[in-house]
Amino acid sequence: MSEVDIVRESKEVQVLIAKSDEYLKSIGYTVHGIEHVQEVAKRSERIAKCIGLSYEDTQAAVISAYLHDIGNFMGRENHQLSGALLAYNVLKELNFDISFILKVMTAIASHDETNSEITDKVSAVLILADKSHVHKQRVREKSVFNFDIHDKVNYAVQESDLIAYPTKQEIWLTLTVDTNISKVLDYFEIFLNRMLLCKKAASFLGYNFHLKINDSVLY
Repeated sequence: MSEVDIVRESKEVQVLIAKSDEYLKSIGYTVHGIEHVQEVAKRSERIAKCIGLSYEDTQAAVISAYLHDIGNFMGRENHQLSGALLAYNVLKELNFDISFILKVMTAIASHDETNSEITDKVSAVLILADKSHVHKQRVREKSVFNFDIHDKVNYAVQESDLIAYPTKQEIWLTLTVDTNISKVLDYFEIFLNRMLLCKKAASFLGYNFHLKINDSVLY
């Protein structure tokens, strides 16, 4: 099994992901469970391979994606720090090397916009993968009449794609948004800081970040 397979199939990891999502559901947050971490992992792997990260760093980025939200079951505030500490225990138990564990811990500790010092490429990849994941499938509430602005904006996003173009040194986030559900301005109202963080992460990798919503290039 690969390093990613070992983590993905860990019962302890699965429980931590589920319990963290359960807590966030109780306080009204969008989906942060297995569906979210799988998508972030997929984006992390695609970007890491596309920009030419080493095998070890690619595995670290994908594993960071699986573990990045596990601290949420202890509370949303500083979840990136509690998650990093939990990741140490989980990966140590799974017999990972300490240098690899520290890469994962650093990425997890850096992924939240409230504490986002980017010091390595693994962290930058995780930030791009996580902060770009906006989609209707992340909405829990089924009645549009009960949507808050986060529900409304996520539900309006019909398609979301994150692609790196190494020859152009560009990373593009392309969204298809149903403007009958939510206006483009609403997206920026709640996600501006995340887009600025994506710009910062792309810049750390030596890339320019671009955002396209429907037919308009907005950044």
